[in-house]
Amino acid sequence: MYAMKESKTAISDMEIGTEEKIKLAALRLFTQKGFNDTKTRDIAEEAGINVASLHYYFRSKDKLFQLVAEEAMQGFSTIRERIFSNKQPLHIKIREFVEQYIDFFRDNPFLPLFIVTESEKNSEKMLDMMSNSEAHREIQVHLDNLSKEGIIRPMSLFNFISNMVGMTIFPFIAKKVTCLETHTDEETFDAFLEERKKLIPRMIINDLYYTPPAE
Repeated sequence: MYAMKESKTAISDMEIGTEEKIKLAALRLFTQKGFNDTKTRDIAEEAGINVASLHYYFRSKDKLFQLVAEEAMQGFSTIRERIFSNKQPLHIKIREFVEQYIDFFRDNPFLPLFIVTESEKNSEKMLDMMSNSEAHREIQVHLDNLSKEGIIRPMSLFNFISNMVGMTIFPFIAKKVTCLETHTDEETFDAFLEERKKLIPRMIINDLYYTPPAE
């Protein structure tokens, strides 16, 4: 459910259990309105239940948000694992990573702030949710081999991941302030994201490779 998009089908009409209806309703509203502007009664109404029923399944909006975000994080990790466990060239993986993560965060705009906040409050829990030692080993081996072959400049795993994730996630974290400061509307912001799908990989690849591969 981590990349659920807006649907005209009422959640209350879906052939799913009440708990799943609540989570889908919460995800939709957190995505549309953000955590602070989403009220418990809004989630109940969206799910087609009363507030008492919502509290029966989930004690608070905070607990519900935590669960929804954690389930979304599974998608975050799955994308990275799928991309970096295949045998494609590194520059292709970089492009796929940036493109798919931008789309992922666009479908789950509440998640970047959750990642930042929880990384400070519950770093060990976030590590469990995000860590994938096998994917990290694959990336490190790829970086080391290409560096030994003289194809790329030496780069640590930390810097490599920080470059890709940092440049991808920042526009979503700073969206409100940046859009207000630059008088950017939603349509323009969406075009900006499409532009960054090409810009971010180009910056990373051009800095990493001695002779950057053609796009």
